[in-house]
Amino acid sequence: MTQPLRLPETLLREAASWRVRLTDEGADATPEFEAWRALSPDHERAWAAVETPWQYLGDQRSAPELIAVRSAALERARRAGRARWRDRHAHPLRRLAGVAAVAALAAVAGAVYLSERPTIYQTHLAERRVVTLEDGSTLSLDSQSEVSVRYTQHVRELVLLRGQARFDVAHDVERPFSVVAADRKVIATGTSFDVDMVDHQVIVTLIEGHVVVLDRQAGGSEVSPEGVKLDPGERLVAAPHAAPTVQHVNVERITAWQSGQLVFENETLASAVERVNRYARHAVIVEDPAAAALRFSGVFNETNTQAFIDTVTRYLSLDQETRADGSVELRRRN
Repeated sequence: MTQPLRLPETLLREAASWRVRLTDEGADATPEFEAWRALSPDHERAWAAVETPWQYLGDQRSAPELIAVRSAALERARRAGRARWRDRHAHPLRRLAGVAAVAALAAVAGAVYLSERPTIYQTHLAERRVVTLEDGSTLSLDSQSEVSVRYTQHVRELVLLRGQARFDVAHDVERPFSVVAADRKVIATGTSFDVDMVDHQVIVTLIEGHVVVLDRQAGGSEVSPEGVKLDPGERLVAAPHAAPTVQHVNVERITAWQSGQLVFENETLASAVERVNRYARHAVIVEDPAAAALRFSGVFNETNTQAFIDTVTRYLSLDQETRADGSVELRRRN
């Protein structure tokens, strides 16, 4: 935004004043405004210096923190504009208010840009990570997991992009804490919960406190105003094209991954294999649909992939075949 600074102060102040007048009147243009704009190329450039970031912010009008930025900038421009119309021969320091108002409008673009840049936290194979966020909340990531974090003055928005994570949320009623995972959105203020994306499912387990899980697809593109409330020890399982189910679970088993254990309780082989592969150096593959649907229970060390393979082949009567790349395929015996 260097070009506006080379324009005369008077034109920048006039452009800011026109922005205020048009906004107050709810008009896109007036004959007087168009006449002012057509006076010279510098008038057109001065208008662009104010209007371009303003329109950019308008495109982001749904974000609460940007609504606040827009309102504050407009009010500063309004005050500066009124001062100008009252006194065309104001003290030079007062004239700077007009330039400050223009700077506030132009800074909107920077606010939009910064607000849209989330911080990404991720883990690699066989890696776990604990991150303390700026508000004191704690983010614990399982192996091969990824979370996007975006904090603003008014909201705390996170997205689980893949894998599994635990969220220990610092209490802040003025800044709701939300986690999006696929088509679900978890809303909390101060609580602890676990979110897992596995086998095309979103699994939300409440450890303590209270959360509401919303269906982001209900009623079109908007988030449904109603959701499922969970109590500690409850787990919501949401699969595509199916109503979510809520179960009572053992929280210690659900969070055992934080201490290096994989706990399966009446789980399909498909979802168990997906969890195992977060730690396996050579992937376990189940292409046989009948085998993938088999269920079993067990507790395994996250790094001992072979123990998992040996157990499920015996327990579920499966065959295993090691491929050239080291991966192991499991399928039902003929």
